[in-house]
Amino acid sequence: VRENIEHVLENHKFHMIVIVFVILDVVIVTFQLLIDHDIIKVEDHHKKEHIEHGLHSSSIAILAMFVAELILKLIVFKLEFFKKYFEVFDGIVVIISFVLDVIPTSNTAAAAELVILARLWRVARIINGIILSITTAKEEEISKLKRQNSRLEGENEELKEENDRLNKKLQALEEGDKNGI
Repeated sequence: VRENIEHVLENHKFHMIVIVFVILDVVIVTFQLLIDHDIIKVEDHHKKEHIEHGLHSSSIAILAMFVAELILKLIVFKLEFFKKYFEVFDGIVVIISFVLDVIPTSNTAAAAELVILARLWRVARIINGIILSITTAKEEEISKLKRQNSRLEGENEELKEENDRLNKKLQALEEGDKNGI
């Protein structure tokens, strides 16, 4: 089971899905900030609260998925996880973001600043995700090409042996022809 989870966590498609959710969360948080600061005006107070609650709940749901991803990575990779500093920092950001989104605080301005910083980190996570996704895809392609190369080298070796065998047979036939056989 652990190997299957590891395969999923390192899969190119999984990285792309994570990137989509990070982008979606950044969009959600952007709309939250625009509505909170009345850059996007919602005249009906009840409607504004409903929209803000929907956006906030959506962001928490996405963060919960990131927390689940973090837990899976810790279970699967154990101490190896802590050797990937970008992943560790990202995990800290996810936890801080989740805590700040879930636990109400009296100092909303400071919490908002931390949330904004955490959200900006997610942009870096998108970039990392894209790089990681491309790297993973290239590594898979390299691995596939190495297997293909190895197979072709084996076939080439077999063909060389067959060629040598046929050359010896031809040489024997030509010598027999010269000897009048």
